Amino acid sequence: MIAIIGDSTGSMTRQMAEHYGVTVMPYYVLYGGKSHKETFDFDTLNYYKNVMPGDKIPTTSQPSIDDFSRIYEETLKTHDSIIHLTLSSGLSRGYETAKKAREKFGKEKIYVYDSFTAIGKQALLTVEAARRRDRGETMEEIIEGVKSEDKFMGLFGIFETLKYLAKGGRIGRAQALIGGLLSIKPILSTKDGIVTPLGKVRTHNQGLNWIIEKIKKDMEKSGRKKLIAVVEDAANDEWADRAEERLRSEFDIIKLWRTRMSVVIGTHIGPGAWAISYHLLPN
Repeated sequence: MIAIIGDSTGSMTRQMAEHYGVTVMPYYVLYGGKSHKETFDFDTLNYYKNVMPGDKIPTTSQPSIDDFSRIYEETLKTHDSIIHLTLSSGLSRGYETAKKAREKFGKEKIYVYDSFTAIGKQALLTVEAARRRDRGETMEEIIEGVKSEDKFMGLFGIFETLKYLAKGGRIGRAQALIGGLLSIKPILSTKDGIVTPLGKVRTHNQGLNWIIEKIKKDMEKSGRKKLIAVVEDAANDEWADRAEERLRSEFDIIKLWRTRMSVVIGTHIGPGAWAISYHLLPN
């Protein structure tokens, strides 16, 4: 039997993981002089509301090679092989560390798949792998199937502020200041494995309208009319609720999951952000 492993950076809920039979590899956030695993029991809302606004911004860390080795060894006790869909190699060295850890077990037993993305879209890729596993596909068929469906998936997020990117050195502080003064909210996605700005809006509503129109264009281009989606937020229930309402009113939704954004990713984005990820399904 094939095991599917995802990362906590995919914002997957406990219910999603249990429903699809997915094991989740925890990443870490570091604050208060301690390292904290991002498990399902981590108090995400408290983190965004009370920890991140502090004077000292937390930091993040990938699992160690021993962490990967332990989860692989435990999983192979009950499964013949593993497909592990990792956080983008452009955002973390977790992918490279996972590949080193699998050397102990053999490449034929463990396939480490670089998702080239994060948060909700990473979860949707993991779900696609699990669905194909459950249909009885081979490891090679699952991998090729996930690769082929990637182009029918999307991820778009709206930031509340640019200051956390600036604190992390990812943009200049002057640019963050200007963005704050102008109330500019960037629309971001992942492209070629890295975070990529696609546009700027002044309000959350403008951002939501932009995303809805983008999904409609993708549907028209692909000819696909149904979708599954993930709506997530970094302590912004208001706009996550509105995003869910718009998706349900505008599209033929087969399944929609609501979740909190992974704190490992949210640490570099900041409280108030929200995102929509989607997979356009074959008709």
